[in-house]
Amino acid sequence: MNPRPNILLLFTDQQRFDTIQALGSRFAAKTPAMDFLAREGVAFDNYFCPAPICCPSRASLMTGLFPSQAGMPGMLYGQCPPMSPMIPTIGKHLRANGYETIYHGKWHLGGNVRDYGFETGEECSLDETTRLLATRYWKGRDWLAHERPFFHVVSLLNPHDLYFYDPVETVEGFKRPWDNARRSGNELPALPASKRVDWAENRWGAYTRFYEQMIERADRDIGEIIHQFRCSGFINNSWIIFTADHGDMAGEHDIPFKGPMMFDGVVRVPLIILPPITRFAGADRSGQFAHDLAPGRRPHLSSHIDILPTILDLAGIPVPDQLAGRSLLPTVRDASTEEMHKMIFAHLYKPTIHMVRSLEWKYVRYEEGGEELYHLAQDPAELRNLALAPQGAVAKKQLAEALAVHLREIGQSE
Repeated sequence: MNPRPNILLLFTDQQRFDTIQALGSRFAAKTPAMDFLAREGVAFDNYFCPAPICCPSRASLMTGLFPSQAGMPGMLYGQCPPMSPMIPTIGKHLRANGYETIYHGKWHLGGNVRDYGFETGEECSLDETTRLLATRYWKGRDWLAHERPFFHVVSLLNPHDLYFYDPVETVEGFKRPWDNARRSGNELPALPASKRVDWAENRWGAYTRFYEQMIERADRDIGEIIHQFRCSGFINNSWIIFTADHGDMAGEHDIPFKGPMMFDGVVRVPLIILPPITRFAGADRSGQFAHDLAPGRRPHLSSHIDILPTILDLAGIPVPDQLAGRSLLPTVRDASTEEMHKMIFAHLYKPTIHMVRSLEWKYVRYEEGGEELYHLAQDPAELRNLALAPQGAVAKKQLAEALAVHLREIGQSE
């Protein structure tokens, strides 16, 4: 048997960080499959995507680069051509180092997945088909004789189908749980303010209920995927990484969906890393994938740019020096590990928005005009914009300087 593990990267579309019951959900959706991942694995509480919309965030996930570096700073076709097949992707890295590479599900980066390092692949935005394609791949492999390790991406569309909620449906008696759903005393820069809607609470109830239904749909598919993965004999010699491309505002600040803003609702997403579960029967007949890692949670700042280095680390492949991300494995193994990132960054272009965030502070700059500064340690709901307040001056200066350095490092002018 090959001593290197299989790796399954499983992710959803438009799923907030606080949608999983085992991690303290703010929603009523039942998530038994995601709860299983959380109970068995290591969950990161401060994990962020580098863009608040699909294409640039997915480009970072696949390349370990920031969106502008990956040539996908905005939406596919509307603002950007397909991602260049010349860019080193996670599929190319692993394929070049002996892994079988497979991709099933939503791609949303243009081109053909086979041009980006995946030997087997099919783009699909129907989650039932994605699930069947993925499980058929495992069922077609004999775990007793499967010598070549595989890297498999399974990308689900939901809960993105939230966009098809019924706008005339209502849920009487509903009240949003967000402290920042109040309009008074919560002035925003022009761009995010333009995305606010004046909906009654009962309409927000319909929106929320449909979102919860889409989360439950995704969870059912994940549950079947995990079941078939386990019953195909691979869960005990494989690492599973679960995340989402970006989140959803869900009525915070009176804003639905995603878009040109950097609130935590849309840039903070789940991340769970699950080591091999060696108590189940399967390919690990020699016990070589046994480990003493304990499930738990990590407060460390991390981002999509860390996924590629983490996967390369799992596969025993050197991480390219030019990547800004870091492997999360040391933190998975030891909760006392120091922070890998003092700050993380996110960007959107056309319109241009930049964010820099530490555990304590967040600074956002809109190139069309406006700034936001939140003292997250005291104001996690992002209610009090301190960008022009004296008490925020020192933090704003520090964060703005860090942002300027970062923009130069990724080849962007301020």
